[in-house]
Amino acid sequence: MSDSRQPLLKVRDLKVTFGKGRHEVSAVAGVSFDIYPGETLGLVGESGCGKSTTGKALMRIIEPSSGSIELEGSSLIGRKGKALRNFRTHMQMIFQDPISSLNPRRRVKDIVAEPLDCWKTVSGNERDVLVSDLLSKVGIDPKVYGNRYARQFSGGQCQRISIARSLAMRPKLLICDEMVSALDVSVQAQILNLLEDLKSEYGLTLLFIAHDLAVVKNVSDRVAVMYLGKICEIGPSDALYEAPAHPYTKFLLGAALEADPDSPMHNQVLEGEPPSPLNPPSGCRFRTRCPNATDKCASEEPQPQELAEGHFVSCHYPLTIQKK
Repeated sequence: MSDSRQPLLKVRDLKVTFGKGRHEVSAVAGVSFDIYPGETLGLVGESGCGKSTTGKALMRIIEPSSGSIELEGSSLIGRKGKALRNFRTHMQMIFQDPISSLNPRRRVKDIVAEPLDCWKTVSGNERDVLVSDLLSKVGIDPKVYGNRYARQFSGGQCQRISIARSLAMRPKLLICDEMVSALDVSVQAQILNLLEDLKSEYGLTLLFIAHDLAVVKNVSDRVAVMYLGKICEIGPSDALYEAPAHPYTKFLLGAALEADPDSPMHNQVLEGEPPSPLNPPSGCRFRTRCPNATDKCASEEPQPQELAEGHFVSCHYPLTIQKK
């Protein structure tokens, strides 16, 4: 990266595999990226491309097979027990299903207070005030709803409660895994606006994982596009959407819903199904669906090249050639 700032999160050659031998699945196949303080990095791609697995590997909910993960220069790999739990207080995750991620037998105020109780950072009246403040900030009235159970809330309300719980330990990095995909469009907008407000107030840095490109564009400073376990393009949000450099990115944008039915983007249709991660194609993993593929794409794996400042693409024949 040409950015002179120090990244908050630094990921290098992260790999996650499941199974062994002939049944080995390469879910994440060497992903590298940086996230800088105060920014939102969007991670997009088709279902099954490895987005959520990447997020869970960063938290070590799923153990990485290899690679490095550093938060403010400190490695997350190799930590165990209390050292790992302590490190996780700086990184929190909001999961895709807001209802199942909350304990239906616990009261809302206790769900939000659980991180505080586990780490005993505050207690007594100070604890109750902090929990009430967090619930209020996400739009849940603690006096009316604090004693209710999670099962009594809608999906949007449960996601608000999940956000409040994730902020209890004042994390530096928030990983949002498809956090609005299960919600109605109107509720999505409310949650995204809330997230933007809290990001500014708490000084958060976000990894926003989603498959909805319209949502990602609105909330992200930079966007990384993932295909079959690899990042094929990463760059500033506006530049990537206006001039996609990778054929896969172009097709993804063409598949996104747009208000104008006559838009030429609707004519971009991606043919075929993604290859099996059990037996990924040689060279470029996208070549079996790419209209521009040649023999070189089958024999050589494309390496990231910088087309413009901060805009990288892994393709032998990028669609836009904008040299720095």
